[in-house]
Amino acid sequence: MTDDNRAADLPDVETGIRAALAEVLDLDPAHVADLPADTALFDGGLGLGSLNGVRLLELVKARFGVDVAADDWALESLRSIGTLCAFVRAAVV
Repeated sequence: MTDDNRAADLPDVETGIRAALAEVLDLDPAHVADLPADTALFDGGLGLGSLNGVRLLELVKARFGVDVAADDWALESLRSIGTLCAFVRAAVV
């Protein structure tokens, strides 16, 4: 299978991550879908806490097979919705 075919077979990364965020934070998925990509995941953005952050990482691993914590020790990919989406996209293709 080529990389292009593999990418086409994957669920849309951004949609999947936004759905996981809505699930973890118990938010309306439509609200999360409308958030800008530069929305911070922690601190002044969505306000993810450590437990919700762990749950998000579990969902990302289950849905995309990407272990963010193992592959990004500094967790730079967790700065925003966009950085997490970019990290997962790069890891699955």
